[in-house]
Amino acid sequence: MQGTMMKKIAATLTILFMTVNLFASYDEALKLFKEKKYDESLKKLGDELEVSRDMEAGAPNYKIRFLAAHNHWKLGNREAVISHFKRCMDIQKDTVDPYIDLSLFLAEQGLLNDAETYARKGLTVKDSAMLYYVLGKVSLIRQNYWRAKELFEKANSVDPEIYMSYNGLGIALMKLEKYGDANTAFTVALAIRPDSSEILNNMGLSLEKLGKNKEAYEYYKKANSLDMENKVILANMLRAKKLAEK
Repeated sequence: MQGTMMKKIAATLTILFMTVNLFASYDEALKLFKEKKYDESLKKLGDELEVSRDMEAGAPNYKIRFLAAHNHWKLGNREAVISHFKRCMDIQKDTVDPYIDLSLFLAEQGLLNDAETYARKGLTVKDSAMLYYVLGKVSLIRQNYWRAKELFEKANSVDPEIYMSYNGLGIALMKLEKYGDANTAFTVALAIRPDSSEILNNMGLSLEKLGKNKEAYEYYKKANSLDMENKVILANMLRAKKLAEK
């Protein structure tokens, strides 16, 4: 009896030790990812991934594959990104995150139909603001600005704290020549994310369209201070400065 109990304790300790080691390895891989050492991060994850445990309850495979997908994303390995995210969907069927990230990746790659497909599949799992944002982004790229506007507004109604959807809404409204409404959308986006050079630049564009060149110049100047390598922002700033001096 005592021998059996000791074996059970030993087995439990072995599993616990393996779990602690796994989490330590994952944390190291995450640290490497944040340091932009993507190949090294993948090596660490590859050493820990046991494919046979994908569907095992409590296995770390979801986390490993999700981080691996993001490493491959940074390295430009399209098929590996898609494969890992799709496997994440199989492992945790009630989790929307892999649908969000895969649809974002596919939209970035210009695979708009696929991006839309996975975003809509994700919405059957959960009513997610980020998925409506992706669909809005797809419509924006397709130059369907009214549809983009509707989808960004839907994203904002689900979660009013996502600056990207307010920024997207502002861009759609600019394309529809609704400059006052666009300025309002950019104002909200900027309140959520005040350090975004992109939103600051967009604020400047909306103010310029409203004839407020001095205010536009100030926003361009702030955007330029955050992203001094951006030639578009610099050109906007110099143009607004000339207009403001007239």
